[in-house]
Amino acid sequence: MDSKDFQLLVALDDNARQSYQSLGRQVLLSAPAVRDRLKRLKSKRVLQGFNLMINPSVFDRIGLVLFFNGDFQRKTALAALAAPDTSWVRLKLDGQMIVGLWTKDEDKSADHLANILGTKPSGRIFTPRKKCAPVSITDLSIMDALVDDPKMPFGELLKTTGLSPKTVRKHLNLLLETKTISIVPLLGALADSGELIYPLVITGTVGMSEVQRIMGETALLRDIQEPPMKYVLCRSNSLADVTAKVRALEKVSGVKSVEISLNREVMVSTDLRHSLIREKIKELEMVRVETS
Repeated sequence: MDSKDFQLLVALDDNARQSYQSLGRQVLLSAPAVRDRLKRLKSKRVLQGFNLMINPSVFDRIGLVLFFNGDFQRKTALAALAAPDTSWVRLKLDGQMIVGLWTKDEDKSADHLANILGTKPSGRIFTPRKKCAPVSITDLSIMDALVDDPKMPFGELLKTTGLSPKTVRKHLNLLLETKTISIVPLLGALADSGELIYPLVITGTVGMSEVQRIMGETALLRDIQEPPMKYVLCRSNSLADVTAKVRALEKVSGVKSVEISLNREVMVSTDLRHSLIREKIKELEMVRVETS
């Protein structure tokens, strides 16, 4: 995996519904070359699929992420995924499990999940409710169609929603531009012979310029304010190089911890997404009837 693969994964994280041609313009490759590289990344399970993320404020909820230490297996991860309010589960190579929830009651959801897993979370982060642009039934219909296949071809999206091309383009583009929804790649264990591309979780207030000075080719994917945490994607020439750079970064002022975060498997609750979307559609339909 070389620098072009790295750039492609970063571009996908920004907008996974881009065409091969659009991606190619960003990384200076032809559309067929982009297609072939993504196909290879999928075959190696580097690129495991795509996930439709929705701003939970649409449903008057907050996003809560819980971290669980241990040696968890797939059966337990599936139990966590089936819990109320669970949006996604990341099973890590080191046995740790990270669970994302869309909830109205942070403590209640955390306690319920802890009871299922038999252990309390070792840490948590959350995103407070944020104001977002009101969504329409048309917006929600498009979201509902994308839940099971976030990369659904445009023609198939038209058939599924029954909407016109102009309407779908307008609403989909606005949903993406306002970050009401985002379609992100699900990344696996990003290791190959020689070259490595890997996600890094940095807790602390260190700036990206300092991170890039030490780690080299690095891109910021998520910047969380509470607690201060950065989720970045890095590229390196060897595992020894990665180890040396991580140790150097751990000594920098403003760095509380550094963790290489490699996924064994990522699971997504499509049932929760469908349920929340369809409940919201019913709510808006009732409002429309009452005001008509």
